[in-house]
Amino acid sequence: MAIHPKPLAALLPAFLVASAAGAQPAARLDDVVVTATRFDETAYSSAASVTVISREEIRSSGARTLPDVLKYQAGLNVMPLYGSIGADTSIDMRGFGEGASSRTLVLLNGQRLNSLDSINVDWGLVPLDSIERVEILNGSGSVLYGDNAVGGVINIVTARRPDGVHAVVGAGSRNSRQLSAGFSSRFDAVDVNLSLDRQDTDGWRNNNEQKRENVGGRLGVGFDKGEVFVDLGWSNLDFGLPGSLTKSQFRSNPRQAETSDSYSRRNNAFLRPGLEFQITDALKFAAEIGYSDSESTVYTSNYCVWDTCFEVRSTDVLSFTPRFQWKHGLGSLSSRTTIGVDYYDGRLTADKSGSDHGPVSKSVRIDQSSRALYLQNQTDLTSALVFTAGARYQKIDQSASDSSGLRLSNDHDRTIGELGLSYRLSAATRVFARAGTTFRNPNLDELTTFSGFVSRPVRPERGTFLDVGVDVSGASYSLKAAIYDLEMKDEIAWNGATFENENLSRTRHRGIEVSGRYRIDPQWQLVGGIDLQRAEFREGVDNGKKIPLVPAVKIDAGVSFRPIPAVALSLMANHVGERYFGGDTANSGEKLASYTVADFVASWQHSDWTVRARVLNLTDRKYSPFGYYGSYYPADGRSFFVDLRYNF
Repeated sequence: MAIHPKPLAALLPAFLVASAAGAQPAARLDDVVVTATRFDETAYSSAASVTVISREEIRSSGARTLPDVLKYQAGLNVMPLYGSIGADTSIDMRGFGEGASSRTLVLLNGQRLNSLDSINVDWGLVPLDSIERVEILNGSGSVLYGDNAVGGVINIVTARRPDGVHAVVGAGSRNSRQLSAGFSSRFDAVDVNLSLDRQDTDGWRNNNEQKRENVGGRLGVGFDKGEVFVDLGWSNLDFGLPGSLTKSQFRSNPRQAETSDSYSRRNNAFLRPGLEFQITDALKFAAEIGYSDSESTVYTSNYCVWDTCFEVRSTDVLSFTPRFQWKHGLGSLSSRTTIGVDYYDGRLTADKSGSDHGPVSKSVRIDQSSRALYLQNQTDLTSALVFTAGARYQKIDQSASDSSGLRLSNDHDRTIGELGLSYRLSAATRVFARAGTTFRNPNLDELTTFSGFVSRPVRPERGTFLDVGVDVSGASYSLKAAIYDLEMKDEIAWNGATFENENLSRTRHRGIEVSGRYRIDPQWQLVGGIDLQRAEFREGVDNGKKIPLVPAVKIDAGVSFRPIPAVALSLMANHVGERYFGGDTANSGEKLASYTVADFVASWQHSDWTVRARVLNLTDRKYSPFGYYGSYYPADGRSFFVDLRYNF
């Protein structure tokens, strides 16, 4: 692995860092998580690398969006495209570059937030203050979750909170403003949680004004052996699209815009009633019925191919996800089996035209139906050794038509499996290993071109993986390390020469992820991580070439200090190594430069009042986290934000 030593050496003194904004580098062995089994289980029994970010860590980070929290997490590369409130931000797990958002599955209480198309997850759909914790599964989660989980899974968990009402007001650079509130209470067996949030900013770049409004909530009714509940959410996001810059434009003035009138408007909403029921001491049932709807309007005056620069798009999805957990014996051994069904039925409609008032030049409709059956079993071979085996069968039917009469059918089915071992060497140390197969079906955008549909069917991606790791924790420290090898066939990507999505040659993704935490004393703490990875093509004309937009090294570094109980200070640094521009599969062009960005957060708490201040990009570094075919998408320069919270 070719790694430049200078930035690495500069940050090594602060290694084992990620800041208070990062998370604990690993789930403690006795933490209860749901992502690894789809039911509550302790982390030690999972043959996987699992990380938990708590509510307290999210709040102490001073973050305004979830990507702000995740960017300091080992194994995740956060790539914002536009602005500071999470608009069009993708997260890469296991080195997929420009296709990262389709290979990282994002869940809310175990239910999908990923869209049917290529649009990035709307990170503002869940108000930050409504989050109880975030669980991160590094590595494939395809057996339990299916599509999009090739690189890993991020599960946002909202749950019961202590009774109370709070309000937050904030303001910062470039006319940034925030107003949010939350209510949580329990009335006998009824739990009510509601959060509201509004954020506005003029944006760092020209034509990058942003406004987000969201509402999220959960209503639960408990009974003797379970709970019925409803999760709901709504989000509206408006933002300008400043476009990309040439190299000379980026160097002279990264705040300028390619376009002054391009914009995007998105509305997302979901309603998900569900049930958890303990049928017997050994048998538990859970199920959700979900409906989600997304509408977007996009105008790109700088990119108007075949009269398609204005688009109105709508997607809606109906889902049903029942599952059982059966605790039983396997001979004399204790065993737990999860078996479930995932059903998703969705459609996408899009009307395209040359302008926001022009006639419709093209209409597209794509339907998708997905049915899956999965099974996972965990058996305690000894009191310290857990064996996991799982399998999934998934069938997906896709059909498309447009206003010109073109039609496309793209149906596939896939069976995958995995095996794993988790061994608890002591109360504080665990080692694990797992191996298996993974897959991803093409999303609905990958069936289309500017003028119609792909000329030949796009095959599902498939791959094999091996993960090996260790978790160690003590009263004042914790350490997590994992190595992985993921070999993929038929990865899907856009071909700029043919203007179509196509299956690529074989690829290989290998890496090492290390993170740790050390509490020097009650006042000082170091936390952090380092990722070393290599993602490359393994055959064809690009054999041996690196996959674009994948850095060979990422380091998170920071320190937190609490001089008195009421005051907390933290300084964090995030280093991302150089990488090739998106689209440059031949590695023939120059690279996006590496960058190191530092953030500072201070908070003060007195009685029911909390004041937080944050400085992002402390050194005002000029950098571009994303670039495509030699074009730059600059990140925000130095910015300030202060908020005041009151708990009633």
